[in-house]
Amino acid sequence: MKYSPEEEVLIQKLKPSKFSADGFMGRDLRPVDEIIAADRRVLDNKGVPIEVLAEALTHAYQMAQRALGAEVTVRPGVFAVFHESMGKIPSPFKADGVFSKGEAVVTARASGQHIIVTQLGIALIERHHFFQGIGSRYRIDPETALHLLGLDG
Repeated sequence: MKYSPEEEVLIQKLKPSKFSADGFMGRDLRPVDEIIAADRRVLDNKGVPIEVLAEALTHAYQMAQRALGAEVTVRPGVFAVFHESMGKIPSPFKADGVFSKGEAVVTARASGQHIIVTQLGIALIERHHFFQGIGSRYRIDPETALHLLGLDG
């Protein structure tokens, strides 16, 4: 497949680097546009606009961040804990800027199912509809996120 020069730059930035450690693609070999389309179908099938999910992720992240490392209830049976990290990480997408590295781990108490929410992860979803590749530590699986945040109906 032939990519434009801009797409080639993005592909390189999505790979492991000194900024992103393991990168944004995980073990996913699909092109970025296919990942975006597949994740978008999950939201469309559930009837949840991406803006609603992004808002719920932001709310959970901010609740956890304000709790300064203490466990907070996101909704019954689901809690979040914030882990502060020093430094910033740049977005792989051009002109998005840099984001704080702290992360909120949102977990279902009964199953242990969880997602790791970061400022960058939320921005990638809001701005580019990119949830990251399967196997990426910071992938916010849309189906899991919908379930944990009570948006799956």
